[in-house]
Amino acid sequence: MTIMDYKRGSGEFLNWVVTESAFDSRYLGKCESIFCQGNGYMGLRAALEEQYVGETRGMFVTGTFNKFDDGEVSELPNFPDITKLMISIGGHPFGMDRGTIKNYERTLNLKNGEVTRSFHWTCDKGDEFEFRFRRMVSMENEHVIAAAVEITPVTEDIQIEIESGIDGTVTNTGSQHFSEGAKRIYENRFLEMISETTQSHVLAAVHAAHKIFTDGKPAEVTLLPIIDRRVIRIRYTVNVKKGSTLRFEKISAVHTTRDLKYDGWKEDDAREDMKLRAGQLLMDICEKGYDRLLKESERKWEKVWNKQEVKISSRNDFDQLALRFAIYHLNIMVKKDDSRVGIGAKALSGEGYKGHSFWDTEIFILPYFMLTQSETARTLLEYRYKCLKGARRKAIENGYEGAMYPWESAWIEDGEVTPLWGAADVVTGETLKILTGLIEQHITADVAYAVWQYYIISRDEDFMERYGYEIILDTAKFWTSRLEWDEEKGCYGIKDVIGPDEYKEHVDNNAYTNHLAFYNMKLASKLICELKAEKPVVYTRFQEQFDLEELGERLTECIHKLYCPLPEKETGIIPQFDGFFDLKSIDLTKYKKSSVVGTIYNDYNMEQINSFQVLKQGDVVVLLYLLDDLFSEEIKRKNYLYYEERTLHDSSLSKATHSVLANDLGLKEEAYHFFEGACCIDLGTEMKSSNSGIHSASVGGIWQAAVMGFGGVRVTSGQLRINPSLPEEWNELEYRIVWRNSTLVVTVTRDEVKILNQGKEVTVIVGKKELLISEGAAIVESI
Repeated sequence: MTIMDYKRGSGEFLNWVVTESAFDSRYLGKCESIFCQGNGYMGLRAALEEQYVGETRGMFVTGTFNKFDDGEVSELPNFPDITKLMISIGGHPFGMDRGTIKNYERTLNLKNGEVTRSFHWTCDKGDEFEFRFRRMVSMENEHVIAAAVEITPVTEDIQIEIESGIDGTVTNTGSQHFSEGAKRIYENRFLEMISETTQSHVLAAVHAAHKIFTDGKPAEVTLLPIIDRRVIRIRYTVNVKKGSTLRFEKISAVHTTRDLKYDGWKEDDAREDMKLRAGQLLMDICEKGYDRLLKESERKWEKVWNKQEVKISSRNDFDQLALRFAIYHLNIMVKKDDSRVGIGAKALSGEGYKGHSFWDTEIFILPYFMLTQSETARTLLEYRYKCLKGARRKAIENGYEGAMYPWESAWIEDGEVTPLWGAADVVTGETLKILTGLIEQHITADVAYAVWQYYIISRDEDFMERYGYEIILDTAKFWTSRLEWDEEKGCYGIKDVIGPDEYKEHVDNNAYTNHLAFYNMKLASKLICELKAEKPVVYTRFQEQFDLEELGERLTECIHKLYCPLPEKETGIIPQFDGFFDLKSIDLTKYKKSSVVGTIYNDYNMEQINSFQVLKQGDVVVLLYLLDDLFSEEIKRKNYLYYEERTLHDSSLSKATHSVLANDLGLKEEAYHFFEGACCIDLGTEMKSSNSGIHSASVGGIWQAAVMGFGGVRVTSGQLRINPSLPEEWNELEYRIVWRNSTLVVTVTRDEVKILNQGKEVTVIVGKKELLISEGAAIVESI
């Protein structure tokens, strides 16, 4: 049975609609995740209104981390649930696993963010009903959620009961993060639950209100208020005639004392103001009702799409839909005005990775924001600046200097929050230690790399003087203390690390890590010289903090003596790390063909995998992509082919990067294959791949594969290069990017590229030509 359908949209909604075309209770998690709604402040997982075994309800508010106990790390807590409705028809509980369902369809409309569900239901007694459910999270007001349900009896008059409220019994896979809190019902339709996280003491106010109509007029109802342990709800009973439509609206509001408005407030003042504002907002939005709230949100979405849509003319409509899906999720996963929070690996769509931020943000997500919304990119990098205190603490705890960024980040004060223990060893049965928080250290250079990319694109001097220079200098200082002298080689090396390929632990001189560390240190050395010559006031400020003269000397020595793996003379292959070529080769065919990631763990444990030439994701390939001008095209081609053969793509980060590099190398068929593969990580036929949430890095990678791959955008040597090459399936690609505050509208066909400059004069390299494009001008170049 085919469950997902991507061809249901038509007219103005062509390639805008993601559809679940059949209900199967075995596969609830996929649509709960990919149909997630949000606005950056909060994310609402798309669990169905009625309850099913195996469901995972989730509402997450960014930056509200809490520890369940001292033995666990901070995680983003699951807020009290406002989505569940208990519906009874003629005294019998409603569920789609009872009776017969026809014409089932659940859709996510990417254009306006609304999720709808409709079907014809015949109960076990034979009575028939039409159902329609609607849900939205407002882009106009970040605190607002609204839902509407319409039920029409087709064959008989019937009594319908709807029980709705706020459920505080939710957990994060068993961990209860909120106290029971205070509960009340007023005016027989307004509900309030105010609870507090158990360790971080974030006060959360969840409010809800109900409106009930029959055929558009206020319904005659009887109601029963219910207050129980951690639960508050109202049961409404309505008699509905055959052919009439019962409409039930639920309007909800969510606030916390962690909201940006209360940053710097005294705790008691924040609590009182939050309660007052939350209650008033509920009154206002309840008066507006569902349809008006949706219209307000739609206007905000229209502005997003007008500025950021990427248009594709393709033989495969799925490509356009998948790209819109990516842009939709990129815009609901980030709090664009709050530099105290990052982006989780599952965004705000599920409990996976506990809401923590990884290198995913800097390498796979930030390029989208850098080139479309520079103010959002700055906010995300300011978050990394605010995490410097924890990064410095981690460096000290590990015996180093400078700033050593955590592999996983939560609160800006936390430092490292990677859990220490993970899954069971398939051979021994023992719990495996998670080493990434200890020895996957390339993230420190990744942050510095992203800071400089942002500056090259934006020329934001204010950011650099306030935050950027300090991040680059402090991370470079870490690397000077991290390097180890290798007497035998007569150079510095970086031993005992994990590179991007997490199937290899405890390796020495990982090519990606060493080259990015070199980049970080060389950049810092260059900036020290430039600051001294061009910005003496800034130089003096950092001189006191870093002793720049001494740091500069250390950097010079490290840069000249750091071993960075280079291509072997005979083969042209860059060793992924010391001894990689000595590892055993095994037949990877069945693992590469599997639609489920990580199947190699069914046969081998980590120690065994460590001894094979097998990669979770392209380690060297990412290096060749990021440091675009480091090696020749011939070397890139040899390494791409060598390592792709050994890569299982078990990381969601892998396929998009391979798509971009394959396109650079003229491997069009492979590039398109990997683009499709990246799109299918969440949208594909594998029905359990997204249970824990969407893959936020892959979502960013989809945009990169389209714009930076097929669209040819690259930022190298301080310049913008556009060298596009479309796949055979595409006839035209149009995208917008922002380069140094100028918006460029780029249209690519098979034969030419047109660039319209909607901002001030800029210089762009098209192919190998350096072109000056005046304000308001357009250029057309053959390709």
